[in-house]
Amino acid sequence: MILCTTVLAIGAFASVDPTEKVLKSFHETFNGAQQIKWEEHDNFFTVSFVNSGIRSKVNYDQDGNMMSSLRYYNAEVLPLNIYNKLKKENCGKTLFGVTEVTVASDVVYYVKVECPKYWTTLKVDANGNCEVVEKYKKA
Repeated sequence: MILCTTVLAIGAFASVDPTEKVLKSFHETFNGAQQIKWEEHDNFFTVSFVNSGIRSKVNYDQDGNMMSSLRYYNAEVLPLNIYNKLKKENCGKTLFGVTEVTVASDVVYYVKVECPKYWTTLKVDANGNCEVVEKYKKA
C-alpha cells in the first residue's frame, strides 16, 4: 500500500498540467512543436520544445501570455541584416551558434564566434550593435 501511494505521489509531481489558456496560446503559436516538456513554477509555466529544427524554451504566465523565450540555432537563422554585418565584421572567423533571448519585446542575440586562438561571445541587439561579453583563449 505504501509503495502504491509513493508511486502515485511521484507520478503526480512528474506530470505538469498547464492551464487551458497556456496550452491554447502555446498550440496556436507552435502548432508543429515536438519533444514538448512542461515545467510548473510558482507563477508561470516553462515549456521546452523543438519547432522547425530550433530548440526553444518559452515562459508563460498563468493567463497564457508569453513572458520570455530562449531559442538556440545556427547563425544562418539570424535576421539577414545582423548575419551580414557579423560576417563582414568577423571575416575569417566562424559564427558558431546563437542564443536568442527575448524578454517582453526586447530581443538580444548572443553569438559564439570561433577563430584559431579564441572563443568569443558577442551580444548583439536588434539593430546589429555588438559588444564582446566573453573571450576565452583556446588551450
